[in-house]
Amino acid sequence: MSAEFDPKKTQPYSGEESPKVDRTRILGVPGSGEATPGSPPPFDPKRTHVMGQGGAAVDPGKTQIYQGPGVSPQRQAPQNRKLVGWLVSFTLHPNGVDFRLYEGRNTIGSRPDCDIVLQDAQVSGHHLTILYRAGKYRFKDELSTNGTFVNGEMVDEGELQDGDILKIGTVEMKFRTV
Repeated sequence: MSAEFDPKKTQPYSGEESPKVDRTRILGVPGSGEATPGSPPPFDPKRTHVMGQGGAAVDPGKTQIYQGPGVSPQRQAPQNRKLVGWLVSFTLHPNGVDFRLYEGRNTIGSRPDCDIVLQDAQVSGHHLTILYRAGKYRFKDELSTNGTFVNGEMVDEGELQDGDILKIGTVEMKFRTV
């Protein structure tokens, strides 16, 4: 829609003050790529400034997903990595929070360069690595300060089985396979 908005032509006009054009949402035709009911207005870089964590710029064409308190957005999986499992936690949010596990190495910790970032004072910077290779889910505690617990026992490394409960800091997560 490139035509300028004219409230007198698009709605009944009673002679009263016309609506403020800068506060009126113009909806496009569904499927046209323009704004439709329920969708946000198109991004205008001249009027909108988007900031990420720590003031870093964010690509407005990509969605940032925050899954609840104490959780940072999960990093996107590199291409060609197959989804192989999940970690699901109800301690982070009562409705549940899930994290995807992919083929290869999956890092968990409080540092922003981890694949799964948990903002918990008892979670070390690089706390745990889960490695999926040849159909097995191996894990290794990365010399964390407070340790890693699997099914209530402190362990340094081992193999995860579907349904195991991991505890990292104060966060409990159930491990599920695909």
